[in-house]
Amino acid sequence: MHASSMENMRRCVDWYLPTGTIKVVDLGAMNVNGSYRELLPPAAQYVGVDLEPGPGVDLTLSDVYLLPFADSSIDVVITGQMLEHSGQFWRVFSEIFRILNPDGLAFVITPSAGPVHRYPIDCYRFFPDSYQALADWSGLRLVQCWSDERGPWRDLVGVFQKGDSLRAMTTPGALKVATNEQQTPHFDPSVEAHSGARPYLDVLRDLHALINPSLYFEIGVRKGASLAIASCPAVAIDPDPHPDFTIANPDVQFHRCTSDDFFFFRRESALGAPVDLAFIDGMHLAEYVYRDFMNVERVMRRDGVVVIDDVFPNHPIQASRERVSQVWTGDVWRFADHLAKERPDLRLTWLDTSPTGLLIISRIDPASRTLWNDYNPKMRRLADEAAASPPDSVLTRRDAVKPTLENLRAACGR
Repeated sequence: MHASSMENMRRCVDWYLPTGTIKVVDLGAMNVNGSYRELLPPAAQYVGVDLEPGPGVDLTLSDVYLLPFADSSIDVVITGQMLEHSGQFWRVFSEIFRILNPDGLAFVITPSAGPVHRYPIDCYRFFPDSYQALADWSGLRLVQCWSDERGPWRDLVGVFQKGDSLRAMTTPGALKVATNEQQTPHFDPSVEAHSGARPYLDVLRDLHALINPSLYFEIGVRKGASLAIASCPAVAIDPDPHPDFTIANPDVQFHRCTSDDFFFFRRESALGAPVDLAFIDGMHLAEYVYRDFMNVERVMRRDGVVVIDDVFPNHPIQASRERVSQVWTGDVWRFADHLAKERPDLRLTWLDTSPTGLLIISRIDPASRTLWNDYNPKMRRLADEAAASPPDSVLTRRDAVKPTLENLRAACGR
């Protein structure tokens, strides 16, 4: 299962899955690098269906076009990366309609691009009009459909209903936020080490003075200390800011949502002009920072600057993917490492700031498709390396420069 498919199915589940005890059928359920089963709540009665036995498969089909469930007996059908392998996929849709209860839902993900991958056959790619045609054919109603630009598969996602009660989501839904606050220091004092030539907030002040942004953008506000530096119009995002978070600048638009939801729903309406300076300090996991940078770069000016926090853990435990220390960088350092290899066209400058380093990115290209086109293979490589510890070159800040004004000007191309 590729990363964007899991992310899109999670979106369907978070937005539309009914509450309580429900019966869910997954068509094409074999666990290949992940299963949708893990996205469902414990109350869901899940049945994984596929053509052959294997991990994640509860039921194998003897007839690929006959689902062994009674009429109107299933609450939700989910399926991803299956219909392109079905020679007569419209017959599958008729079966989905038959087994769904009168208000039942179907979450469907198919590729709209990508190489041939026979399993055992590969017949089709799908576009938005095809989902409407399938709805018309089967009797289902297409509630919402979106195309995902991330390659190579460029998922097409559809939410279908047998009834007429559901409406498309047009704004971020209820937040499901797991706090990352660590209330007590680690028992080993060395784990909570700080280092750096200057505090990062002082460096951000210098960057604001140097760039003089007309529009500032920030992901992850916490208490608002970095956002308070901006004296210009600004857009800020955080699904769960600190209780002490305040906004003094009347020109700040604050959006209480995840960055993924912001870019899905509000990018065009909230960002009416290109961004000059952006600061990314959100979820401290490499894949989140990766997505944030992809989305931020496309709304930047070409001479704009993106700043990434937490690229230098001071101790291996600070780089853990699960937070167990107050000083916590997660594995942001892995994003920086991958970006340096995948985008040699960018100018990357690591700064020796306290407590956990900054990365300045300039020579921005909003039109670049490099990270988008091969997103899923890149996420696979990130996942394969998730257990890696930061090398000595990261822990010792070997490639960092002093955050002097001269070095900041060079990093920003000013």
